[in-house]
Amino acid sequence: MKLLDPSGWTLAWDQFWFAPGSPRNLAAARITFAIYSVWVLLSRNLAEMSGLPSVFWSQVGASARWRYLDFPGHPDLEQVLVWITAIALLGAIAGVLPRFSCFVSGLLLYHLAPLESIIWIPHPYARGLTISVIALLTLSFSSCGDCWTLLRPKRDKLPAQSGDYTWPLRLLQLYLVQIYFFSGYAKVMVVGWKWASASNIRNWMLWCTQEGQMRVFRTLGTWIAGQPLACWVVGIGTLLFEFGMVTVLFSKRARWVLVPLVPVFHLAILLSMNLVLLNVPQLLVFANWDVLAARIHSLPIFAHHEPPRDEIEPVVP
Repeated sequence: MKLLDPSGWTLAWDQFWFAPGSPRNLAAARITFAIYSVWVLLSRNLAEMSGLPSVFWSQVGASARWRYLDFPGHPDLEQVLVWITAIALLGAIAGVLPRFSCFVSGLLLYHLAPLESIIWIPHPYARGLTISVIALLTLSFSSCGDCWTLLRPKRDKLPAQSGDYTWPLRLLQLYLVQIYFFSGYAKVMVVGWKWASASNIRNWMLWCTQEGQMRVFRTLGTWIAGQPLACWVVGIGTLLFEFGMVTVLFSKRARWVLVPLVPVFHLAILLSMNLVLLNVPQLLVFANWDVLAARIHSLPIFAHHEPPRDEIEPVVP
């Protein structure tokens, strides 16, 4: 049977990871993750968490402290590391030694990110920097510095369309898609398919709109809780959307439909349940920046200057 032909699967695998890619799309991913990371980093006072009284750290086990090298009583040192991280992220944005900058910032964020959450929840995840850490480290081992850079190490540049520009972008996209897939997986494995039931959605809506420390928006969630049909639609639609996000990795049509719906999806969650996912801007890694550049160069203002063909040839990431 054709479906069982190993050569067919091998070809599909190689095409997925190593199809000719664009240095512009990979550089845009570098800039996207770096801008996002410096925004999250500077919006929080992570260094002061190390200076909190020891009672706040009493529930943090030794394994967690050594795993992230997070120990109380060193706010000044942590502040220095925050500024080093910010400088490295700015270097990644501007393209000053971009691979080195991504590596340094990713490594330091692995240490800094848990400081916000490690004292009050049993893990440092889902606070905005989890994906950034692995994304920046992935970019540091890629050819992300072949476009949109001010300074990069001298080496032979890859061909304009190379598979070395594709595999890191695929990994970044996979990191983001797994957020949705494993969210749906956890719902089904822990609660079962009854998670999508009207009664369960109603309970969640009421809890999120009445819990004193998190409620900001109440109208939409309260209305949904009072409409059994709306609760069914929310429950079933959420599972379909979360599991369906996997298709954006393989289908251009799915990307056109589902990726633009992600901001709408999270806006609805924010207004109805007061829950926010900070990673939404990172979905720009699904954009085709070659096509955007081609359209910009086609504007009348650029009509007098015809860019080289290999700079405007659109390539689907």
